[in-house]
Amino acid sequence: MAPNNAPYRRESRARRFVNRLRDRSEISPFYKYVLFFTNFIFLLAGIAMTVVGTYVLVLKEKTVTYFVEFLFDPSCLMCLAGSVTVLAAFLGCGGALRENMTFLRIYYWLLSILLLFQIIIIIFAFIFYFMEDVAQKLNIYPEKLLRDAIIKYREDVDMRNFIDDMQEFLDCCGVSNDEEGFRDWNENKYFNCTGIKNPIGEQCSVPYSCCVKQAGSNINYQCGYNTLNAELTQLAGRINTMGCLYAIKLQITDNVWIIGGIVIGILIPQAVFICMAKTLYDQVEMQKSKW
Repeated sequence: MAPNNAPYRRESRARRFVNRLRDRSEISPFYKYVLFFTNFIFLLAGIAMTVVGTYVLVLKEKTVTYFVEFLFDPSCLMCLAGSVTVLAAFLGCGGALRENMTFLRIYYWLLSILLLFQIIIIIFAFIFYFMEDVAQKLNIYPEKLLRDAIIKYREDVDMRNFIDDMQEFLDCCGVSNDEEGFRDWNENKYFNCTGIKNPIGEQCSVPYSCCVKQAGSNINYQCGYNTLNAELTQLAGRINTMGCLYAIKLQITDNVWIIGGIVIGILIPQAVFICMAKTLYDQVEMQKSKW
């Protein structure tokens, strides 16, 4: 009669199960699954952004030829942000779920570069607004880029909508970092005072989005006519005269604590994900060293 090996087999299975748990003891399930699920959500969001942005671009049949057109086109920015999100989230998902060291390494380096890039932008914005002498020495002049948007205002619908929305939201006109930014519209051939006469009479004018909004009244599309050659004191209550960069400076100054909190709320989660990815990478490496 053959001996009964069932107890031995049960003991072997139990020993193998215990050994398997011991072999994976270096990898924290918390880091692994938090990274996986959060990046999975970002992956879905990134795919949605990319699809919507691409659909809008195809629907408009738009060809982007200048960087400024790309910068001020929401659908282009949506495609860019979605693509970067998909790449980073895919690496995070794959690296965490499969404990892939290559994916994890690329993931935390990519997030580190993006975090550094955002910090550099914040530093440049601080220098531009609050250290003007240093900004001049470093040749930091963002209005040069925005002036290209003013020049192409009539040629690009998306750019026109972006500028109008910005001017209406910030109660500003033009792009300069001063109180007479409205005179920037002299650089647009349709609005300046020296070009060929415009059949719709826009010489020496500014777009309607520069107009001072009156509560409860309809938009006056002609309130900006013949304003570029007027004195600043004559325009009170008619159009907004300060440039949008100057308006942003005022917003930053008046809401410094709120903006600081938002910036911290954006940067800290990225730093946490970087630390978690690096920790999980080290845990996988330590676990592999045992094999």
